Amino acid sequence: AGFLDALHATPGLVSSTEEGADSVFVPAFTYPFMIQKRDGGFTYDTTDLAALRYRLDEENVDRVIYVTDVGQEPHFMMLFAAAKDVGYFSPDKQRCDHVGFGLVFGPDGKKLKTREGDTIRLADLLDEAPKRSYEESV
Repeated sequence: AGFLDALHATPGLVSSTEEGADSVFVPAFTYPFMIQKRDGGFTYDTTDLAALRYRLDEENVDRVIYVTDVGQEPHFMMLFAAAKDVGYFSPDKQRCDHVGFGLVFGPDGKKLKTREGDTIRLADLLDEAPKRSYEESV
C-alpha cells in the first residue's frame, strides 16, 4: 500500500473535513497536521512525514537532524509528534532533532523565502559572515 493508503487504513487516525482535506490531529497541538489538501495536493506536512518515515524505516537510521531557520521549529515538533502517533518514530529507539538557526535576510532586509526562489549558497554565507562581523565591530 502507498503512504497515504497506509495512513487511511489506520482506524481513527485521519480526519477529513467537509471540504475534503485530510489531517492527522496531534494531541499536543491545537491545529491539524494536514496530509492532503481538498484539491488532492500535498503540503510540507505530507512530504516531511513521508521523508521521515523513509529515513527511519527504509534507511534504518537511528537519528535524523533537521537544520532550518528557527521559525520552522513548531512544524518539526509537530512532525515528530505526528510520526510518533502514526507509528513511524519510536523515541526509545530513534532520535529526531530540529536545530534552528537565526533568520537569513536578503540585501533588501527582508527574510529570504526559498519557496519564492530566494536562496544564497551556504559557502557564500560563510564567506560573507566574517566580513560583515568585522565591519560591524569597527
